[in-house]
Amino acid sequence: MAPVHQETISLLLLPALALPSTTASLISAYKRTLETLLPRLAQPKSQAIARLDIAIVLSPSYPVSPNIPRSAVFPSVQRLLSETYSLICAVAADNKVELDFPGGLDVRIFLLESRVDQLPRGVRGKQALSGPIVDIQTFGLAARPYTTIYSVEGETGEQNLRSLITAWQSEKNRSAPPVHRLPSGPAIIQPSSSQTSVHEDGPVTTHQSVAVGGTFDHLHIGHKLLLTATVLAAEPSGFSSHTETPRLITVGITGDALLVNKKYAAVVEPWSLRQQRTAEFIDSILAFHPDVPSITKTEHIDQPGPNGKVVRVTYGNDIIVNYTQISDPFGPTITDEGISALVISRETRAGGKAVNDKRKERGWKELEIFEVDVLDARAAMAEEEGEGQEKQESFESKISSTEIRRRLSEMRASTTGQ
Repeated sequence: MAPVHQETISLLLLPALALPSTTASLISAYKRTLETLLPRLAQPKSQAIARLDIAIVLSPSYPVSPNIPRSAVFPSVQRLLSETYSLICAVAADNKVELDFPGGLDVRIFLLESRVDQLPRGVRGKQALSGPIVDIQTFGLAARPYTTIYSVEGETGEQNLRSLITAWQSEKNRSAPPVHRLPSGPAIIQPSSSQTSVHEDGPVTTHQSVAVGGTFDHLHIGHKLLLTATVLAAEPSGFSSHTETPRLITVGITGDALLVNKKYAAVVEPWSLRQQRTAEFIDSILAFHPDVPSITKTEHIDQPGPNGKVVRVTYGNDIIVNYTQISDPFGPTITDEGISALVISRETRAGGKAVNDKRKERGWKELEIFEVDVLDARAAMAEEEGEGQEKQESFESKISSTEIRRRLSEMRASTTGQ
């Protein structure tokens, strides 16, 4: 029973808190908004999955992108992503809202830069391939087909909303979607204009070729966080002095042969479907062009040898994304010397070390490892005596391919009478 996505897509604008901020502050700021919106959008009796894009508008405490390398802002941005996704899982669990499952929601997060006047003139409104961080003018010009825009009450929320509507309506005869305002927590306030350093002093290496690997079966929020962090770690080309080299993003996707012993293997998605859904997600947080298909070329490559099966998606002259079928734990990281960075979750730290050990054996330069936080139930969920274990299990069901397969398997059995 394959989930069906609705044609309608909603957008939520959320102001980022000023740095440094705590997890408690983020929960205070966003929880009420999410508790109001997520149940409203979910349709429990439907087989469809409604899509919600969340655009977090960076506060003045973040350096202006693209004025500094992406690798320099990686720690603070990935933390923002992981804590927000963790809170979404917690709110969904508390309110019995499905995520990435029939009747529920497909939530995706990217970042907006609203300080357009601080960007180089050649960049303003021209960051169509700079995701997952895009300036608000480019985003408005892209005019994605949202049916509704949700914003939060308060001065900062209104300011961000005005900026987006102005950009959206900059093209003649174009009206913005209807807007609904949602309550927010007390922590969302207009931050100071002074900037806070988000990285340690010293040289920062930029990376044009970044890799990630996984099964990406029944794509869920844990996968989305990992993929978004991978796109973030790869330096955009053409916007600054950092690089003019196209971004190369390599996504290793485990081949079907390695998954036959997985639990509930009967409902494991085939490689082709996992690749398509992974590519569709990356496209949604990477490309902000008014007509993305017009700048996109897809090639299917099938060569003998390891890592020879690739679906290559090229965006203009700026980005290449290779979706590579892998048949071992290492994938292209030990067959492509040009890859310079690897994105992993904290749970797969040992795998990153194993990759670098193999590269050292070949006399290759080790990969820089970018580590993504594990989605954290304890940090995101309010402790309520007597409900801790149940809440933990409900949270984990939102970020587990195995749990999604188990439930789909049970649904299939109930409909067939087996």
